[in-house]
Amino acid sequence: MPIPDFVDFVLGSIAALFPVIDPIGGVPIFLVLTAGIPDSLRHSYAQQIALNVILLLVGFLLVGGGILSFFGISLEVVRIAGGIVVFHAAWHTMNADSKMSELENEDATHRAVEHEDISFMPMTIPLLAGPGAIAVALGLAAEASRGADAVRTMWNLLAAGVAIGLIGLVIYVSLRFSSLLLKWLGAGGIQALSRLLGLFVMAIGVQLILSGLGDWIESLSL
Repeated sequence: MPIPDFVDFVLGSIAALFPVIDPIGGVPIFLVLTAGIPDSLRHSYAQQIALNVILLLVGFLLVGGGILSFFGISLEVVRIAGGIVVFHAAWHTMNADSKMSELENEDATHRAVEHEDISFMPMTIPLLAGPGAIAVALGLAAEASRGADAVRTMWNLLAAGVAIGLIGLVIYVSLRFSSLLLKWLGAGGIQALSRLLGLFVMAIGVQLILSGLGDWIESLSL
């Protein structure tokens, strides 16, 4: 596979995943959930959260196609469903709604008070690697094999995996230096940036829906 094509798939995967995951938007919640704990533990959480997100999304990237085949779900349907999920998440982001439900917020508060491990719940799921990110990962898996032979599919999946790893690195750096980031941007700045990213997420959702509908209509051979 030519290097430019590999780099293009990496960059395209980052562009699709980064706004949905929104590492910067998770900083204020991370600071709230880790308030009053030692810096060493907070840094450990940042590392574990980044690793959790990478492992979870790479897992769906690699086995997503098998899961779809097992349930008899077409790639076109995944794109449409994923687009709806991503659009829904973007709508809530644009309106500054929380990514977590009221019950999940209560659980997160309890974990913060008791200093329980928050690296998987709620930071990894549903905050960072929620349904929207998983849907995009499944979409990337579908795109990797679209019209490609086995070798090219492998390289495309590797490129998507590299993109996930790079986003994981951004998550770690953002959470590791969360207090400095919050001081620099301020709570309002982080919220404004999240809303701006929400616009791009909404566009990605619409594109997934249109691509899925286009492929579905083409498959009907009308």
